[in-house]
Amino acid sequence: MKNLNRFQFIGNLTKDTELRYTAKSTPIAIFDIAVNGSYKDQETGEVKEYTDFFRIKVWGKAAENAAKFLGKGSQVFVEGSMRNTQYESNGQKVYGIDYIAENIQYLNIKSPASSSAVAGKKTD
Repeated sequence: MKNLNRFQFIGNLTKDTELRYTAKSTPIAIFDIAVNGSYKDQETGEVKEYTDFFRIKVWGKAAENAAKFLGKGSQVFVEGSMRNTQYESNGQKVYGIDYIAENIQYLNIKSPASSSAVAGKKTD
């Protein structure tokens, strides 16, 4: 049986891209995007709008490019896969999903407010 683990989003960055480096100096960029949608209310027939927010992670050279070119308001197409995450906080297990970008297309670039984009932070 085949499996599929893919996502595709077109959205706008809600803040500048954050660039970090792992202990082994691997770059990782993190950015949040807002994705707008709409639906028709079945009772009233009114079209209602909503916004979903996703935190995207990208690794390697693509991470450095994202930090260099993607600032708040940039529009991007992002495609990739999802990974389950789990950690403990205050004795409770916390579960989440990481959205790992494998393909990013810059649709409308707005440079980060500062070119460093929080560069140089080490992460575990």
